[in-house]
Amino acid sequence: MIIFGTRARYRTVATGEFFCPHCQRPREYAHRQGKNYFSLYFVPIFPMGDGAEFYECQTCGMSYNADVLNFKPKHASDDINQLLNRVKAKLDMGTPVEYVIGDLTTERLDREIAFNAVRMAIGDERHICPKCELSYAKTVQTCPSCHVELQTAAAL
Repeated sequence: MIIFGTRARYRTVATGEFFCPHCQRPREYAHRQGKNYFSLYFVPIFPMGDGAEFYECQTCGMSYNADVLNFKPKHASDDINQLLNRVKAKLDMGTPVEYVIGDLTTERLDREIAFNAVRMAIGDERHICPKCELSYAKTVQTCPSCHVELQTAAAL
């Protein structure tokens, strides 16, 4: 029995950075080109023509055509500005300080800048939940998740 067919082989021709529509973040990409080969017993023997050409996100693995390089996301700085403007309101509503800092750093904001944004919004005085050990703004009196009265913490 003779087993033959075609098989595609891919190679990376370039790399760079683009805005991945799936990740919604700037990511590294690999520009990949394929070539179809005649194969005998699953071994590529000779090329039969060009195959697919695509751009692959190195983080999520999604593949896109060349149009993805022209994709212009909404301005991330607008999102960061909106997030920074909501820091005080989120903290006053009972969101833990650690969660707000996590949200800011997820948006690619430097950790020190995130700490300073929280400090500017609510100062250094915090309340701590004795049960879950999360810290809150001094305006929050009870832990929203544990329903325990918060204790005053030392200045951070």
